[in-house]
Amino acid sequence: MPHYEQVRHAMSARKHGLESIVDGIKNRKNGMQDENHEVEEKMIHKLNQIEAEAKDMISHCEQTESALRREI
Repeated sequence: MPHYEQVRHAMSARKHGLESIVDGIKNRKNGMQDENHEVEEKMIHKLNQIEAEAKDMISHCEQTESALRREI
């Protein structure tokens, strides 16, 4: 059983890291200047893609954590 706890802890840490990435992306998007509209739009689009991928990974972490809880 200790192995499950280690994996759960690792998943929780990964989830926390991904949540920090999402928060950073949101802050970056909110703080962008309107110096070059086209570049800004491309950057926001890329940040949105990264945010979506991070949220997908967070969901996966949550599902794995839940599965591990059921196993324990």
